[in-house]
Amino acid sequence: MKICDVVLNSVWFDPRVRKQIAEYIKQDDIDLVCVGWKCNKFDAEKVNEVPCKVVLADIDASLKGKKSNPLQKILRERATNKAVCEAIIAQHPDVIHANDLNALIPAYMAARKLKCRIIYDSHEIWVENFFTKKLNAYAKYLKAKERRLVRKIDKMVCVSHAAAEYFANEYKIATPMVITNCSLMSEQVKGNVKNEGFEILNHGQFYKGRGYDIMLEAAPAISEQHHEIKLAIRGFGAIEKQLRARASELKCDNFIFYPPVHVKDLIASATRSHVGVAITEAICLNFKLSVSNKLFEYASAGLPVIMSDIPEHRYLNEKYRFGVIIPENTPEALEKAIVKLYTDKEFYEECRMGALKLSEEVNWETEFGKLIAFEREITNE
Repeated sequence: MKICDVVLNSVWFDPRVRKQIAEYIKQDDIDLVCVGWKCNKFDAEKVNEVPCKVVLADIDASLKGKKSNPLQKILRERATNKAVCEAIIAQHPDVIHANDLNALIPAYMAARKLKCRIIYDSHEIWVENFFTKKLNAYAKYLKAKERRLVRKIDKMVCVSHAAAEYFANEYKIATPMVITNCSLMSEQVKGNVKNEGFEILNHGQFYKGRGYDIMLEAAPAISEQHHEIKLAIRGFGAIEKQLRARASELKCDNFIFYPPVHVKDLIASATRSHVGVAITEAICLNFKLSVSNKLFEYASAGLPVIMSDIPEHRYLNEKYRFGVIIPENTPEALEKAIVKLYTDKEFYEECRMGALKLSEEVNWETEFGKLIAFEREITNE
């Protein structure tokens, strides 16, 4: 079975695509090629690290870059679709795996010509990214495309049960298959060496709406009551200077900035902490219906998790009881959850065991294995 994995951002950048490639190449009966787009961030060295054949489509340089005008965006889309479609056709796959709507459009064009099978893997509610005053018309155009195409594919896949329910209701289609953004089973690490005190960790890219500022504002009150509790963040990003300046103002001795680590070392580094934080501000539909990748990374490190109250966090915590869902994304609510896990040792241990059970039962090998089984089934019909 030959599979063409199609993604229109940097092939080496998307963690979900990296995991797809890793699992596909383990299969003896699968011949994998990854088709991408030679975007402005093209890095030949990174492309060479991808452990399968990679084909990058290209378009005229004048069409690349950010486009605010809807007409310019449509012209660029058409040129990209044509180039990617031709690249897919040249590979003659049995199954095309299209990642997100921008990849689905040229993938469907190619599948129709090749008369092959097609999977649509929606990493997010992609059209929501374009509903702005300037791009509202373009967003409506994309949504109409998606509504039409999802009825013509072999299977739709998405990242959460909440998103699956949304797509089923919005487009009146069968409920998509859920393959959540969990960690690889092989990434589970059971570390016994812990940092001093009781450490609360939030790792990832420093952007607004991910709980870093909430942790910082909670730090002074926690320090007054429980000197042993430390709050730590690990990573880098747009608001790092702002966070460091605020930490200096608050004079937070219990707030730690850890330098970023390579993604392969992220879970192992997390095992040295005691609790993970996965706060997502539901500032848009995508954030509300998503699930934090770091939630699974903490679970693989055996950490109880403090989570924001969004549907998929609730769904998972009701099933595995691996942490605390805070009713509001506020310093006060976070402080209360931290103190609960710190003072109630029995509850902490219950959550820790729940986290390990989650990582054992919900891992990439078993989740993505469902799709591979489906792909084998449809190609053997």
